[in-house]
Amino acid sequence: MNNDQAPAGAPPRAADRPVVASALGRFVAGLLLLTFAAVTALVGPMLVMASDNCFDGDARPICSLGGQQTVGTLPVAAGFVAGLLTLVGLSSRRTAGLVCLLAAVCLPALAWVVSLAIVGA
Repeated sequence: MNNDQAPAGAPPRAADRPVVASALGRFVAGLLLLTFAAVTALVGPMLVMASDNCFDGDARPICSLGGQQTVGTLPVAAGFVAGLLTLVGLSSRRTAGLVCLLAAVCLPALAWVVSLAIVGA
C-alpha cells in the first residue's frame, strides 16, 4: 500500500471534503438560478396586464404595441436563455462556467428592470 491509498475502513480524508461541499454549493446555486429563471419566464409576462387601463391616445410606453410585446416576450426569452446558461455553467468547472453562471443571474434581472421600466413609465 502506498501513501496515497487509504485503508478500507478509514474515514474520508480532509482533502476530499471540500469537493463535496463545492458540489453541494454548485447544486444549490444551480437550483436557485433555475428557479429564478422559471419565475421570470412564467410571471414576467403577466406585467402586460398593466396595459388594461390604457385608453386611446395614451402616451405611456406600456400602451404601445411595441411596449406590450417587449414586456410579454423579454422575460420568457431571458428565462429560457438563463436556464440554458445555468446548465452550461454547472457542467463546466472552468472560467467560462463561472461567466455563464454570472450571466444567468444578470439576464433575468435585466429583463425585470426593463419590463418594470416600461410598465412604470
